[in-house]
Amino acid sequence: MLINQPTLAPSRKLSAAMISASLAGVIKAVVTNTWPQFADPMIWEPLPIIVGFAVGYFVRERR
Repeated sequence: MLINQPTLAPSRKLSAAMISASLAGVIKAVVTNTWPQFADPMIWEPLPIIVGFAVGYFVRERR
């Protein structure tokens, strides 16, 4: 299935998902380096992926 995208600019969903996943990765790095007692990999490893998916799901495209 092809998506009709009139410009080369990325969609709002993609931009929001990538920015939120990057911010979650930065927060993960800050928390795990500042407070190592909270550095549980079971929580922090999937966090950027889950946050990016959730934000990309809820952001609407322009109409």
